[in-house]
Amino acid sequence: MVCADLHIHTNASDGSMDPAAILEQAKQMGLKALSFTDHESIAAYHQVKDYAHKLDLHLLPGIEMVASYKGQEIHLLGYNFNPYSKILTDKLHKICQERNAVARESIRLLQKFNFNISWEQAENLIPPGGVLGKNHILQLMRQAGYIQNRQETIAFLRQYLNAGGLVYIPYEGNPLAEAVTLIHAANGIAVLAHPGLIKDQNLIEAMLAEGIDGLEVFYYYLGDKRRDYIRYFYRLAKKNKLLITGGSDFHGIYTPVRIGAMGLSSSYMDKLIKYSNR
Repeated sequence: MVCADLHIHTNASDGSMDPAAILEQAKQMGLKALSFTDHESIAAYHQVKDYAHKLDLHLLPGIEMVASYKGQEIHLLGYNFNPYSKILTDKLHKICQERNAVARESIRLLQKFNFNISWEQAENLIPPGGVLGKNHILQLMRQAGYIQNRQETIAFLRQYLNAGGLVYIPYEGNPLAEAVTLIHAANGIAVLAHPGLIKDQNLIEAMLAEGIDGLEVFYYYLGDKRRDYIRYFYRLAKKNKLLITGGSDFHGIYTPVRIGAMGLSSSYMDKLIKYSNR
């Protein structure tokens, strides 16, 4: 039984829901713990940490960062770090600036493909101190009438925004080893996010040698490979004596996934907390 969903996005990054509303929904669903893993932002944690305590919910500081490894885009999760760490917050500010510069160039390239959207429109969607994500660009495309439904959204992502797409620009300002070191410097746990989505699966075991503490084993992969991925990465985590984490990757209305659709049982959650307190 899922007691903790450790991969949730709020409107402090590219989710659609307010952090307080997510806490209330998690409470109603019977969850005991959760983590907001917004992209390069811990703003949601600071906004509602006291409210989480009031609701008797264990809210772990969390984050998801875009990193790079041998030309591959990697997502790294951080948990239970010091949310007031200056070394972490300073680096996050720098990454946000750099990633927004990359996003601005992607918008420019979309204009070359005759999509009538502007950076000024996109900039208005960036959360305070945050990053323009794919969901924000998709929102612009919907508002402009270029995509109408889920099928068209998936097709647009594949053709334009995903790795290898026509306007995809890799961000290489946060190498994996540096990202892991940053999380550790803030006394946190570094976890490789949704490893089944990594394009070159042959690189995963080498990535683990970069000081990663855990694998996101229980993840709500869309499609028919979910059980296979979970089984495979569970064995890989056990083989390498890594922590096992899990979550839904909830984004509100932007993804067909509900809070708590995937996550951790109380026993795995206890192991994570015990590891944090070592």
